[in-house]
Amino acid sequence: MKKNAKVFYSENIVEQITEFETSFELKPLERGLANTIGNALRRTVLSAIPSCAVFAVKIAGVKHEFAVLDDVIEDVVTILNNLKKVRFFYEPSFFEKNQIHKASFSGQKAGQIFAGDIQSHSGLKIVNPDLYIADISRIGALQFEIFITSGKGFSDFETNKKYVNEVIQTLESNLEGTVLAVDSDFSPVLNANYQSIEINSASPIIEEKLNFWIKTDGSILAKDVLAQGAKILIAHLNLLANVENLNKFSEDFFENQQIKEEPVRRFSNSIDALNLSVRSLNALRRAQYYKISDIENLSQEDFENIKNLGRKSVQEIIEKLQNYKHDYKGEN
Repeated sequence: MKKNAKVFYSENIVEQITEFETSFELKPLERGLANTIGNALRRTVLSAIPSCAVFAVKIAGVKHEFAVLDDVIEDVVTILNNLKKVRFFYEPSFFEKNQIHKASFSGQKAGQIFAGDIQSHSGLKIVNPDLYIADISRIGALQFEIFITSGKGFSDFETNKKYVNEVIQTLESNLEGTVLAVDSDFSPVLNANYQSIEINSASPIIEEKLNFWIKTDGSILAKDVLAQGAKILIAHLNLLANVENLNKFSEDFFENQQIKEEPVRRFSNSIDALNLSVRSLNALRRAQYYKISDIENLSQEDFENIKNLGRKSVQEIIEKLQNYKHDYKGEN
């Protein structure tokens, strides 16, 4: 009788394995599959698992990253390097529409400042509250805001700087200063490794087991990382599953991409392009609508349900949106 592979959770108290650091066993597997699955899964979880991270910082009174603050031991470069390491528990529903969230330190404390002293304005939970930020000798000497977004992999300073320039108008701030971009390491996986072990070498039918170990930064559970990694691999392999229609699928895919390329780029523009009144523009931004693509399919009832949007504002938005679509069709 053929055996079906099953997943086993291996918890070793000596190694102090927690819900963020867990080893998994998959057995029995046919010979060679443990390495095949383990290698693909490891690469996937290290590079393709989404999370959230700090991408920009605003420090009161600071115009560039090489500034020095009075009554603060660390310079701005050091503070930025510390702040970009603040990690938040990733809740996908918080970032469904590419929302940007803010957390801040109001300066009402002197001495050593840690990540736990930062206040989140949207309910995001800091997972490394003991992270050291700075040492200040006077209350009010340091005030800052950090801006968080979702992503995957690594986003360098230059990429984030361009992103800051794109969204600068949507970043609500109570401080005077310049928004400074920082590197973002979105990957929540600190380490992932695997081992292939023969489990019945004396038998003519050699089977294997896969031991897979995952350690995260605390922003996501290890078992969720494993599940997401497997789903990503399955989604890609499903493209190859129906080989009879593979050529047709490829042709249709690239044809659709060419047809949709321009509209996607056009409607990804900011809602500023609609030339709305300040009242309408602010109401949409407070409701987390920043791009034309976010509102192009909303009904009149949807607009009326947006807080602080009156009947005239709703009518204005609908008319401006229709004119925008009409102008676009005219260009094509």
